[in-house]
Amino acid sequence: GVKPRDHRRRAAALRHRGVPPRIKRPGDMPFTVTVRDRCMYSHSLRFGSAAPFRTGMTAIVEATFEGAALTSDGVLIDITLAQSALRGVLDALDHRDLDALPDFAGLNTTVEVVARGIYRRYVEALTPDKARMGVVSRLEIVVHESDVARASYYEVAAGEAGIFDSSTSSPQGTQ
Repeated sequence: GVKPRDHRRRAAALRHRGVPPRIKRPGDMPFTVTVRDRCMYSHSLRFGSAAPFRTGMTAIVEATFEGAALTSDGVLIDITLAQSALRGVLDALDHRDLDALPDFAGLNTTVEVVARGIYRRYVEALTPDKARMGVVSRLEIVVHESDVARASYYEVAAGEAGIFDSSTSSPQGTQ
């Protein structure tokens, strides 16, 4: 088994690398649900003084919900709801040029920026169905741009409120 000291070393190593600790309260036993889908898009990228360049990719997108309170049916989120909402968000990007979409106008559409854009649309799509969810305290969108590279965007709900509660249903963040 893992010795307690080894666990503390691993946690310290992760903090050193800038990985934030998961927030847990005593007695919490968080559940996670993850759904995955994909889409293809094209876009322009620019870095520093180099000339912008066009590229395209097939993005594998994962949405992970975390929370400690399940619904009366014993689920954190109805998986069919999570899957269909993700598909709906990705349909708006699939086989499109991100440079031409209002959500990404004027932005350098790095995979981090795309992850944040997907997050915002996803929360917007799911909020009307929050009755089909437990208390989701953390939602993360991960965009895999290849088999060896990915970026993500997430938000953590403050206090006892969930991501989809009326007080937090409008995602925060900056452009």
